[in-house]
Amino acid sequence: MRAAAKRRGVAITSISRPIRPSDFKDFDLILAMDEQNKADILGALERWIHREPLPADAAEKVRLMCSYCKKHDETEVPDPYYGGAQGFEKVLDLLEDACDSLLESIVAENKI
Repeated sequence: MRAAAKRRGVAITSISRPIRPSDFKDFDLILAMDEQNKADILGALERWIHREPLPADAAEKVRLMCSYCKKHDETEVPDPYYGGAQGFEKVLDLLEDACDSLLESIVAENKI
């Protein structure tokens, strides 16, 4: 993934980490790559919400990344490791599309 992104001029400098209860307080939006990922995040929220105070709108913060896509019809970001070199390119295409639209959405919501 890093090599494919680098060819596009994108440096991936971070790694993923498990979601934490504080994420629902600290972030306005939590993006899931696929339905299973989204279900896992919401399942964790359900376990945590009984142990500590979390925002009432916490579940609404969880959205699918591809829900922001305008150029692609996919509803989920596939696992690129099963698609060979083209799998990484497809994932980057989807993420670029979704990120462009997400930025437009944030700018419009905040009237920046």
